Amino acid sequence: MIGRLGLRVAVALVFLFMIAPILSVMVWSFSGGRLFVFPPSAWTLKWYGSIPPAFLAALKVSLLTAIGATVVGVAVGVPAALALVRGALPFSRALSAICLSPLMVPGLVIGVASFQFMNVIFDVFRLSLLESVPGLILGHAAFTVPFVIRAVIAGQVQYDAAIEEAALSLGATPLRAFFTVTLPMLAPAVASGAIFAFLMSFDDVPVALFVGGGSATTLPVLILNSVQFNFSPDILALCSIVAGAIVLLVALCSRLFGLDKFTGPSHS
Repeated sequence: MIGRLGLRVAVALVFLFMIAPILSVMVWSFSGGRLFVFPPSAWTLKWYGSIPPAFLAALKVSLLTAIGATVVGVAVGVPAALALVRGALPFSRALSAICLSPLMVPGLVIGVASFQFMNVIFDVFRLSLLESVPGLILGHAAFTVPFVIRAVIAGQVQYDAAIEEAALSLGATPLRAFFTVTLPMLAPAVASGAIFAFLMSFDDVPVALFVGGGSATTLPVLILNSVQFNFSPDILALCSIVAGAIVLLVALCSRLFGLDKFTGPSHS
């Protein structure tokens, strides 16, 4: 009994340690003064109405980039995951490790590699993707695709292939069976991978630092640059809104699809 109570206390303390910085930002975003004192001497909502337009423009860039990178991640990741699990490909384990390797590579390395890749594209095709939303989408796709692959591979562990075989035996073409049977059954796993890909793209800094810039500056990069010179409460208000939206999105994902669709075992 004492051991179980101690374990619960330890888990609660770890959880509190992890969310304390976010809670402190949310509390200070309601502070009536510009000096950060805890607890705040006065409370106000004025900072939520005085968020600079530049941050809203950067938020739009981040949303467009995250949505585009998620679409690319799903379009590439779902067929790749199906091929890795069902394709009987030679060296399938090595291919799976290569496809998932960006999950283990530091973001700074991916940022440098994306910058070099954009330079190669310019040298070969004379097409400049630096400081553009398409360039950000392409750079972010390097790590959003593996998130979708991982989720779909995990989702196929609980997939009943007999249902798809029954559809094929009843006259459905492979393409029709994929869209009417396979994809709906894998929809929770695909949705979980897409949500994780969206969140990782929206929160990215290293790739956006190397590839973005100018009118294609994302919100995390703009916040990082701003707090170096002007750590004002309106930035805290914007951070509170973004943090709250992300928490709601993850909670919705867990409620509707279950995080096990993403973190489940892989039998590739």
